[in-house]
Amino acid sequence: MQTKLRSLGKTIVARLPSSKRRQYRKVALHMTINIWRYGKIMIRKIYFFTLIICLVSCASPINRKNAENYTRQGAIAIANGDWQTARRAFARAVVNADLGGVAPSTLAVLSYEYGRSLGVTCFFDDAAYYLKQAYDLDKETGGPLYMSLVELARLNLDQGKLAEAAEYYQKAIPDLERHNVPQIGPIGYADTLDEAAFALAAINPKDASKLRLQAQTIRSEHPEGKSITDRTPYGKFCK
Repeated sequence: MQTKLRSLGKTIVARLPSSKRRQYRKVALHMTINIWRYGKIMIRKIYFFTLIICLVSCASPINRKNAENYTRQGAIAIANGDWQTARRAFARAVVNADLGGVAPSTLAVLSYEYGRSLGVTCFFDDAAYYLKQAYDLDKETGGPLYMSLVELARLNLDQGKLAEAAEYYQKAIPDLERHNVPQIGPIGYADTLDEAAFALAAINPKDASKLRLQAQTIRSEHPEGKSITDRTPYGKFCK
């Protein structure tokens, strides 16, 4: 358990600029413990707590407060299932953060959340653009690539674009493993494997079967397990 907590803490801290990681490492690790105690609600709290730390520590004074406020509004809206409000809030957060010259790692998180909210509200092309931007920024700063890759895969999967989805899943799975996600959240990882298998079934049935078997094995090892994160409901709130 201690190893898992440390791994998750490192993932959270990876979202911070390098100059701030030492300062906030202990805070992130302490709050990671609460994730395991309190589940999905605390996951949202720690994620956006970390994001607000980035905004406060990195943005210029001119736009810092606006970006922070809009980020908080977006987080609350997502928690309440109000994705239209979340989309508008994160749009403003991205603009203010960009004008404020925030660190690329912070802009990556905001682009990621804006991309997700765009996809849920059926702005699919714009969603792909911002999720790809989040991926590029994470790649530039050494952030976790799997987050944007999984969302791009699911965005395409939910539109029936199976070949595109399969390509993103195949890129995401190795990065998930590099960040110890199969150990941190085995059921969520198994869900991702099942989705990847579905996307691959018509393209590469042999690889799809391997992924399904791997997912079944994980679930058999964790019969009472549940995913610690919620799946983004792409295309479910178009109006």
